[in-house]
Amino acid sequence: MAESGALWSAYSRIAAQNPNSWLRRHFTPDEITTPTADNRLIAWPYTKLMVANPTVNMGGAVLMTSLATARSVGIEERRLIHVWGGASAEEPRDYLERDQFVESHAQNAVLKAAMELAGGDGKAFDAIELYSCFPCVPKMARRTLKLGADVQPTVTGGLTFFGAPLNTYMTHAACAMVRKLRAGAKLGLLYGQGGFVTKHHALVLSPTPPAGPLAQETSVQTAADRHRGQVPEFVTEASGKGKVESFTVLYGRNNEVGHGVVMLRTPQNTRALARVPADDRRSLAHLLNLDGTAVGSSGEIVQANDGVLEWRVG
Repeated sequence: MAESGALWSAYSRIAAQNPNSWLRRHFTPDEITTPTADNRLIAWPYTKLMVANPTVNMGGAVLMTSLATARSVGIEERRLIHVWGGASAEEPRDYLERDQFVESHAQNAVLKAAMELAGGDGKAFDAIELYSCFPCVPKMARRTLKLGADVQPTVTGGLTFFGAPLNTYMTHAACAMVRKLRAGAKLGLLYGQGGFVTKHHALVLSPTPPAGPLAQETSVQTAADRHRGQVPEFVTEASGKGKVESFTVLYGRNNEVGHGVVMLRTPQNTRALARVPADDRRSLAHLLNLDGTAVGSSGEIVQANDGVLEWRVG
């Protein structure tokens, strides 16, 4: 929570300086992570100030040309921004068909390919945009890039504060990146994501031309799939002990719990989804405990009267 709050505060700092931002205010980490009437919990551990804000009205456009065309229409050399290359890969669109939820193989492959364009070092980028729909995405990306908490994660302001007209955010990020590079930055990384950490794209830009010709193939799907493990069968009927793979707790507008959701591995090593009712205070307290994660813990799988699987902490 502390890392997420500090990271989102860094996004808001840039948004406060961007005249095109929807929410131009620098929020402190505590303001971001503390639930209030105006900053209600959405899905644990995220408050309203930790999720994308799609209710905005924005437009943006990017023009790309050949180098010859840019010069023919009189674009000054000092304003030229060159594409060094990019990468793309996807996870299975159905998140139940993924081998695990610890990391994204597609994200790793895409960001490692981008680093290779920069000489193999994420610290070579002096201008970065890490897609920021929820804190987990840029936190994962920052780890893959081997960047510390001191690195500025955005040139735009983030999906919460700048505003996020869905994937159009990366159009605005591209515009902001061009401005940053024209202002003196040497090497920029644009990293975008969509879905449930599903589709991943990266683009490396610079005011300096690339050392050689661009590779035509940008897909790194093969590299991503190479690391994928066996996918457990998803079942809707189960009983016995269930071990938590992932979880969240959903909230209503009054900051009260609606119910919890847990992704489980069953005794047969199949995968199941289960509910944690709002009145199961003991299991919810276990999930919401900030002193230790519930991932890896076991509980009993039972079937509720409506046929839905439920989970109770052991």
